[in-house]
Parts: sequence; C-alpha cells; structure tokens
Amino acid sequence: MNYLALGVIAGLAAVERKGFLQAMLSRPISLGAFAGLALGNVAAGLFVAAPLELLWLGSVNMGAALPVNEALGTVAIAGGTVLGERTLLRLGLSGPKLLPAVAVLAVACCAPLALVGRRTDRLVERWNERLFERAERELVAGAPEAAARTNLYGLMLPFGISFLLAPLGAAAAAALIAVVARWVEVALPALGLGWVAFAGFACASGARAMRAERAHFAYLAAIGIGLAAFAATALAGGRA
Repeated sequence: MNYLALGVIAGLAAVERKGFLQAMLSRPISLGAFAGLALGNVAAGLFVAAPLELLWLGSVNMGAALPVNEALGTVAIAGGTVLGERTLLRLGLSGPKLLPAVAVLAVACCAPLALVGRRTDRLVERWNERLFERAERELVAGAPEAAARTNLYGLMLPFGISFLLAPLGAAAAAALIAVVARWVEVALPALGLGWVAFAGFACASGARAMRAERAHFAYLAAIGIGLAAFAATALAGGRA
C-alpha cells in the first residue's frame, strides 16, 4: 500500500505539474509533505522538501522550457527517506543523526530520476503532438466528443510514467539503505555532514535561480547568520 500511495501521488503530481490546474501543488515543498503524509511521516517528508525546493527552484514549466522533473524526484526521495528510516528503526538504529543520514542516501539514489523524468517529458510532448493532430481530425470529422477524449489520453501517459518510476525509486533507496545498514551506523556523522553540504548546495542553487536584484545579498546574509548560529552552538557545547 505504501508504494501504491506513492505512485498515485506521483502520477497526480505529474498531471498537475503540466496538464491540469498547475496550482504549484507539485512543487517539492508541497509534494514532500504529501508523500510523507501518505506514508505516515510528515516530518520526514518536510525535512527533505525544503532543500529540494531550493535545489529545483529554477525548474519551472514555462513556455517551451523543459526542466528536470522535480516532482518525480521529490516523491521518490521523500518516499525513500521515510521507508529507509523505517527500515533502520526496525533494525534497532535510532537517534537524531539517523534522518539526515537516510535523507542524503535517498537523495543520492533518487535524484537522477529527475533527469530521467525530463527525458520522459520529451516523449510525452511528442505523444501529445500526435494526439493534437488526432483531435483536429476528429473535429474535422464532426466528432467533438472524441476530440475531447484525446485530452484525457494526453494525461494518462505522464500519470503512468510517474506512477511506475517514483515507487521504484523509493524502493531502490530503501533497499540500498537496508543493505548498508551496518555501515550507516558507523558513518552517521559523515552522512550527517553530507546532508549539511547538500543543504548548502541547495541554498546556493536557490539563490542562483532567483532573479531579484538583492537575492544574492540576502543569501550571503543568511549564510552569515547561519554560521554565527553554528558558532554560538559550538561554543555553548551543543546546548544552544
């Protein structure tokens, strides 16, 4: 049922992202929470949603632009994080460092799906071009109902692709995390730093995607505040 829920969410996000509504519900900041909620762990979904939103902030479907499929990547990563953490908890691992470690492994495993999704989007666009020509023929033949149905056919393909790929990605991430479970316990500090590094890279990517005049100033100011907070926490012995 977990993988079925992920597939449905990914499929609906694929439709909402380009074909229907486009209310930004398929953005990572929303989609991560939805995926976490479907798997019973909203906190883990939100944990990965924020940096993924920053990472793919510039991935917006506008005009002829064909960005990476951030929705597909997000569902797979959020699902892999929740399921991977659940696996390690069953094996007796716990602690605050567990979630960042699992999250960075899920990102490493599932982020390439966003690139795969861009390739499948090209296939979908070619398919839709053929459907458009078919709809025109139906209209010329005096069959407007048949022409209208081609719109539904155009939504079925992106739904089906994401329905299949997102659960497969999440399952691959959970399986990888289970295989390296013993190694994860030893490498928790290093993986935690890896998550911090990824979050920093995501922030830089988000700042680069912004077109506001003062965006880079705000980004540098945020880095300064973050470093100051980190230094204060370190000087306080981790109690802050």
